[in-house]
Amino acid sequence: MLPACTVNVRRYAFNTALENQKHIDKLRIGQTLAEVERIMGKPPERRNAHVRFDGISIEEWSYITDYVRRMDTTITFVGGKVDEIRSAPWESD
Repeated sequence: MLPACTVNVRRYAFNTALENQKHIDKLRIGQTLAEVERIMGKPPERRNAHVRFDGISIEEWSYITDYVRRMDTTITFVGGKVDEIRSAPWESD
């Protein structure tokens, strides 16, 4: 029964990545946190936040976007607006 569970998890992750990528493609530099959450349809799968030395907030939201190539896309917000959108491979164990 374990292999069926593994297949279902992989299928779910694969489908989630496809859906996330469709939404990521609609994002643009300068959009707000609220606009991005509305476009993505859900909160981030991973989130990091901190305040810079000058008091400006930095937030990073990550979503799985390519299960086959093991890639996430991270959206970086500076002062509440999209400053960067980048894809990167998953970290190795």
